Amino acid sequence: MSHPLYVAFMWHMHQPYYKDFTTGEYVLPWARLHGTKEYVHMAEVLAQYPAVKATFNFVPFLVEQIQEYAQGEAVDRALALSRQQTWSDDDKAYLLSFFFSVNWDRVIRRYPRYRQLLELRQHAQGDHRLLSQGFYRDLVAWFNLVWLDHVALENDLELRALVEKGRDFTREDVDLILAKQQDYLACVIPLYSALRDRGQIELTTSPYYHPILPLLVDSGLAHRASAGLPLPATYFRHAEDATEQMRRAVEAHHAYFGQAPRGAWPSEGAICAEALPILARHGIRWFATDEAILARSMGIGIERDAYGHVNNPHVLYQPYTVPTNSHSPNGPLAAIFRDHTLSDRIGFVYQSMPGREAAEDLMHRLLVIRERLKGSDQPHLVSIILDGENCWESYPDYGDPFLHHLYRRLTEEKEIQTVTVSEYLEEFPPRETIHHLATGSWIGGNLETWIGEAEQNRAWEVLGRVRDELVAWQNATPGAGFDVLEAAWRQIYIAEGSDWFWWYYSRNVSGQDHLFDRAFREHLADVYFAIGRPAPPWLNKPIQGLTVRQDYRATSSYITPHLAGSEEASLEWTGAGFLEPAAAGGAMQRAEAGTLRRLYFGYNPTHLYFRVEAWSALGPYDVSLFLWVEPDGAEQLMFPSLESEPLATPFGSNWRVDLLPGLGAALKLASDRGSWLELEAAISSVAGERVWELALPIGALGLRLGNQVGVAIVLSRDGRTIESIPPDALHNFRLIEVT
Repeated sequence: MSHPLYVAFMWHMHQPYYKDFTTGEYVLPWARLHGTKEYVHMAEVLAQYPAVKATFNFVPFLVEQIQEYAQGEAVDRALALSRQQTWSDDDKAYLLSFFFSVNWDRVIRRYPRYRQLLELRQHAQGDHRLLSQGFYRDLVAWFNLVWLDHVALENDLELRALVEKGRDFTREDVDLILAKQQDYLACVIPLYSALRDRGQIELTTSPYYHPILPLLVDSGLAHRASAGLPLPATYFRHAEDATEQMRRAVEAHHAYFGQAPRGAWPSEGAICAEALPILARHGIRWFATDEAILARSMGIGIERDAYGHVNNPHVLYQPYTVPTNSHSPNGPLAAIFRDHTLSDRIGFVYQSMPGREAAEDLMHRLLVIRERLKGSDQPHLVSIILDGENCWESYPDYGDPFLHHLYRRLTEEKEIQTVTVSEYLEEFPPRETIHHLATGSWIGGNLETWIGEAEQNRAWEVLGRVRDELVAWQNATPGAGFDVLEAAWRQIYIAEGSDWFWWYYSRNVSGQDHLFDRAFREHLADVYFAIGRPAPPWLNKPIQGLTVRQDYRATSSYITPHLAGSEEASLEWTGAGFLEPAAAGGAMQRAEAGTLRRLYFGYNPTHLYFRVEAWSALGPYDVSLFLWVEPDGAEQLMFPSLESEPLATPFGSNWRVDLLPGLGAALKLASDRGSWLELEAAISSVAGERVWELALPIGALGLRLGNQVGVAIVLSRDGRTIESIPPDALHNFRLIEVT
């Protein structure tokens, strides 16, 4: 029997818990704004293609926030300011800084008046006093308008009239926009429940406040994937909290959606063997995590060719039984493992491609998988799992061309069949078993995004200390009321959420790190407020600022690395220097347009060495390494003359190396005739999907020890620079002789 290739899309819906319990106000408005945009739109698009099935994972406290907004019980500062008639100087400063928090190129510049407001802001150079009351009224209107579903802006007559009006909005106009937002928020849960009831989607859950389960069980488990990682002085070991987070999640999911969940996405795909009985105990029958966990569990690499296609697809594209080592009413758990490359292509790569072309690329990759599995008579499942909200703002037309073409092609293609995970597992139970599940997450297969740096470790220590003091108070106060204990423990569970530790990580910068730091400590201070005690002074001390955020390392010794193009840099690159983008911004692991991850540079007396690492495939781009080489005697090299036609030479470079797909690399010199001349040279180049390693003889460049070299890696498309490291200049380093 020949099976189609089964594909399970799992869209994960999650926002941090933004509520300040002291004021009752939400610190940031993202649950409201995403609720009126992506959460509604993702369901409405899928509903147009009944043959396409998917799984949606809702974090319970996100649903809690959506419901509070829908019922008019929640307010955030942006919402409160939007309701005002006039604004103080402080209010205007906030409006000017925050109400452009949307993609400038894809969204703001789509609307002439919003674009004009942005230009006026730039001219004012941050001085809110230079701008009129009408400016702020229009700004409030546009910010709230563009966070509504863009289809509603076209099809809803009242909203379309406001878009066409464009300017000089009134108080009544803004009130209408905010009322529409509330209406859309009220639609979220019914929309998904209706899709579930007609069998098109499955709804799953995560631990209630989105904690990293292995770190709740025992923070020392981080060493399983990262031996030697610095950890907090006192380990956090509270498996009972992991149990409570899952109990609350399942209970809330049943209350919101009318059914208990069968599947779960452990927060960030973070899992360990010790968490399995906790999932099973609460009725979870399957969970999802990343291919990196499968590879480490099985001791088998997930091998890919230069185009990112899996060479051993039978390993990745099937579910596995994972014993829980305890009695489970539903038997062993099943585990599915996300295809990291396909998921990241949707999350990070396809936004810079035309939608139809991106959808065809994904379909092609699925058909390649189907072709490579044709010799098997077993059913196979491809799991594609990623955020359902954060990437679409960076897509052309909010991702609609991509999603519509993809869903249309999936409807038509007979060799590919989309399924919900439970639907697949009911028909095709797992054939193989994982006996020793590795510990880790979807990010690097480890837990380093949430523990191991100074700020993260301090946060774990502070959390553990407050928790210990609450337990001590509870034991000493046997008559404490249920409401008091519930309020106090709720703050502990909120503070266990992954998001606080995510933003303490040096690679993730939100631009509002101080807000997250303060909110984390305020939740812990609220523990003391709940039990009638003053918060200790040490909770007032910021945690942010403890970590030295390193995005640069200088060269330290000669290197002679073997060029392999592997995903992980070998120890042979230890003496090299490196550059990284300053930090990743936003709620996804990488910046919106961030493909480049790191540029290594090093040398020995005969060769220069470079290694380019990317978060996703380099294939969609033209990849060039630009160099400025200090001449060892000007007569040895050719340079553009002052009279020549200007060259496209970023940052004054005089050499470049282009990555040639499948053909190695081409070395080029800037000529005095205003063009790049390709030269014959004994260069070595090895490239994988996300890595490029290069060796250049220093003699071919007219170099010798003691000279200076400048370097930058540039991604471009159609002659337009998309991204570079460094962003605006060459990085210079000197070839120092090591004695």
